[in-house]
Amino acid sequence: MQLFYYKDEVGNFGDDLNPWLWPKLVPHLIDDDSSTLLVGIGTLLNHRLPDDKMLHIVGSGVGYGQLPQVTDKWKVHALRGPYSAKALNLDPQLAVTDSALLLRNVMEPQHSLNGDVGFMPHYLSCRSADWQNIAEACGLRFISPEWSVERVFAEMAKCRLLLTEAMHGAIVADALRLPWKALILGEHVNRHKWQDWLSTVNMTYQPLQLPSYFYHASGLVAGAKDELKRQLQNLGLGKHWYQPKPRNSSGRRRTEVCRTLTDMARQVQGELSQEQQQNHLLTRLNQSLEQLHN
Repeated sequence: MQLFYYKDEVGNFGDDLNPWLWPKLVPHLIDDDSSTLLVGIGTLLNHRLPDDKMLHIVGSGVGYGQLPQVTDKWKVHALRGPYSAKALNLDPQLAVTDSALLLRNVMEPQHSLNGDVGFMPHYLSCRSADWQNIAEACGLRFISPEWSVERVFAEMAKCRLLLTEAMHGAIVADALRLPWKALILGEHVNRHKWQDWLSTVNMTYQPLQLPSYFYHASGLVAGAKDELKRQLQNLGLGKHWYQPKPRNSSGRRRTEVCRTLTDMARQVQGELSQEQQQNHLLTRLNQSLEQLHN
């Protein structure tokens, strides 16, 4: 079977876990046979799923796009959480957890008790502001979800706490027993998929909110075009145009963001799921792997 996952043109940690992890877990099952697909890590259960192939669902979930039609070509071994099961009208018992927890099969828990505070934005936030510069100015270890999986693991291992907007930053940190805390930097955060996963580990989504901040180093010409588009849309023109990028934030707002982030790094207590619950879920996911061989 082939892997089915979202391939970002730059890179996205959660999605890129798929080609890194699954060949280690089920090396004899991954091949070039495109008639059968393994649908694993990611918010993949939507209308973009092919309806002419056999689908093995292991730990994926809903959250983006239109809901798919569940057919007899689906073999659902595990779903990311109860929200996904309810949305698809499937047995609640299929709600296990996100399959990124299977990292525990190939990696030992690791973090540095005296390490840094890591900062991992959502990949869309990385493309809307200079978060690396801000994080470093605040004394945080910046970790980009656009980096390679190996590099993200290496950077996380140097941390004692991870502040993360990226859900799979939290999922992987939790799996590796690195305390974490959710952040919101922009409007693109999908709260439903977070709570879908968190429900399986008996936790709730309680993110910290940073002040809105945007900075696009796109040059004078691009900036002028965006400003013209804003003004025309304010006059009721171009209703069907793509929205222009937000105006760059002021120096005062940048200072406010830095101060807030620095305070968070000093004061925040990280979260972790209970070890017993995580071990229980890992057992259930491993049972799903065994089903793949049948």
